[in-house]
Amino acid sequence: MGLLRTICWPTSPKARLLSQLAGLAGQVETLATRLGRHAEMCSYESIRAGLQRLAATEAEQASSLRHLLLEHGASPRPSNAATREGSSNWERVGSDLALQVSLFRDLNSQLVEWERIDPAVVKRLREFAAREDESLTSLRDLALRCDPQALD
Repeated sequence: MGLLRTICWPTSPKARLLSQLAGLAGQVETLATRLGRHAEMCSYESIRAGLQRLAATEAEQASSLRHLLLEHGASPRPSNAATREGSSNWERVGSDLALQVSLFRDLNSQLVEWERIDPAVVKRLREFAAREDESLTSLRDLALRCDPQALD
């Protein structure tokens, strides 16, 4: 662990969880941006429309997380994950799906930890998680439709 991180490490459980949630919020913003960019690159109208809907949903989700963090004196931390774009719709949507699965796992871990800290935050995160689950299902469907090996 770096010296700066050791010095700046949050001391209370709530501060630690807010820090983790700020990182998660930054990743949600990144996902929204990526989905929008990948929609623009897509040549199939139905997949493009699905990616645009998901990008709008993720942008709303990022906004709701931003508001939650601001209410608690924190803000989203920009994601520094550099990812390869991919040369096909399937690669791009597959990488978006991998990011969303990771986000969903992290969110569920957050929910368990917030249970002991703040029930109001848990309620809002559960609503957030329900929308993320719907988005994850939609993105899986789009990834399967892009898969060159998928059966019709």
